[in-house]
Amino acid sequence: MIIHDYYLSVIEMDGDIKKTIVNLGKKKHEIIAKKSDEKLKEFTFEEDFKKMPKYSMFLEIKFILKRSYTSKGEGEFNVINDKIFENPIVRDKLTGSPMVRPSTWKGHLRFAAESVNDLDGKNINEITKSEIIERLFGPESTSDKALEGRLHFFPTFFTNNAEEDVITPLSRTTRTPVDRIGPITLEVMPIGAEGDFRLLYFPYPRDIMFSEEQVKTDLKFLTEALELMFFAFGFSAKKTSGFGVIGDDPIVTVWICPREQQSFNKWEEFKEYINKPWSGDHV
Repeated sequence: MIIHDYYLSVIEMDGDIKKTIVNLGKKKHEIIAKKSDEKLKEFTFEEDFKKMPKYSMFLEIKFILKRSYTSKGEGEFNVINDKIFENPIVRDKLTGSPMVRPSTWKGHLRFAAESVNDLDGKNINEITKSEIIERLFGPESTSDKALEGRLHFFPTFFTNNAEEDVITPLSRTTRTPVDRIGPITLEVMPIGAEGDFRLLYFPYPRDIMFSEEQVKTDLKFLTEALELMFFAFGFSAKKTSGFGVIGDDPIVTVWICPREQQSFNKWEEFKEYINKPWSGDHV
């Protein structure tokens, strides 16, 4: 047996594999419980943002899950009530806390961005949309010369405990349970779990067309994509089924360089703020 997680390396191996796995699972839960009170360093406008270039934006969204969230851990297992099952949620390798990786956020948001069709109440053509998406997320090319996009993502750590859920595979044609495939257990973050989404818009690289108008377009488009990801598609591995959708009015805090910070308790208020005329109000 190979131990992939640092925090589980203290477990002694023995000949009884099942017993060892159960002990590993129990140790994981003990460590998670001890880590639950630890706080991550919070972003501060005064210390962390003052050196950012003009038009940079840091966004924090404190959300509550409206639908459960699930993800696929890499080669792990989990133990609930001494029962071993596969399909665990993704966890931090050091602390064992359930998490959403930055790359996961980026993938789900890019997926949502492809479905943005309107901007400022007008239909957006595919060429313009492709240009904005590449500007924000970077090209899909894996070339070493490919530039990064303007969006930079941060991990999300859930403080709530994950729970066990069971799904029954259904036939795509008859929508009835599939023969010979029993219920599948998986680990989920339950409805009501809380998390913080953090995103940095860094207006580089700059092309020859860079302008305040381009920044305004970027942020409006980004807001539409965020709305689709959080309220329509969700950000779970099963997003097409609505898993990972959040509650209607998360707490949104926005920092825009060089000097402005705003917080909103209503999503529509945040959208109005981003969409208001840029006559110096934001910068």
